Amino acid sequence: MPLTAVQNLQLHNQIERVLHVPGNYRGGILEMAVVIDRTYEKETVKSLCADIIASCKKQSEVFRNVRLNMVMWGAEQIRSEVVASAYVQMETYFDNYEREDDTAHMQSEEIMEYLKKFHARSKLILLLTTDRERLHKAAQSDRLRQAMNPFLKQKLVLIYPDQMESGTEFLMR
Repeated sequence: MPLTAVQNLQLHNQIERVLHVPGNYRGGILEMAVVIDRTYEKETVKSLCADIIASCKKQSEVFRNVRLNMVMWGAEQIRSEVVASAYVQMETYFDNYEREDDTAHMQSEEIMEYLKKFHARSKLILLLTTDRERLHKAAQSDRLRQAMNPFLKQKLVLIYPDQMESGTEFLMR
């Protein structure tokens, strides 16, 4: 599932919006996180991540020397590691990737709390998920709101198979 030209433009606009939020990124080495919902098929996530990294690098010089945190979001655990963006583009990073069943998945507020706690210094957070509706069904909306505020909503870009939305749009729903 490579990014279409329209999706590339949408991604570019979302990233520009995030990078120009007052108080966010102002130069130097950028730190970003890519969160992958492990319900994606291996081949899909490989091509999607490679396309996203390539799109980011084409967009700005800022992304040439980025500290990339890859976060795998599954049913039982959330795993995070720092990886070179070129390694993700070569697709060998996903050799040990295993798809998980989407029936027993962590709630959206749990991933948002994790991101707020461990990836607060990331200037850009891209969350890739297959099921928009499941993400929007928060069991505890107050808990989700607390996790998204004050800054996570401004740094977050949610990428679904058919569309994208900002963290602020996500929070408003």
